[in-house]
Amino acid sequence: MTGISTNKGVVNDLTNQFTSSLSDVSFSPKKSFTFSQSSAAAGLKGSLSSLASSISNFESYAASDVKKLAAIHQAIEKAERGKG
Repeated sequence: MTGISTNKGVVNDLTNQFTSSLSDVSFSPKKSFTFSQSSAAAGLKGSLSSLASSISNFESYAASDVKKLAAIHQAIEKAERGKG
């Protein structure tokens, strides 16, 4: 049977790079557009809201993926220890 292995250094490096890059992905509008009822302002509000939601979803999914990567790594290590 072929063994499966994992490299803790690579997993940690990838996890750290991915997690630290998430702190650079953020969006928070500084102004509100309550002064205008124009369709242009309404369109901009909608676009900004959609962008904020997309970024929030990306951060959530990325954090979940990082946790899954760590869990897979740990499961492989555990399985390899059990073979010895």
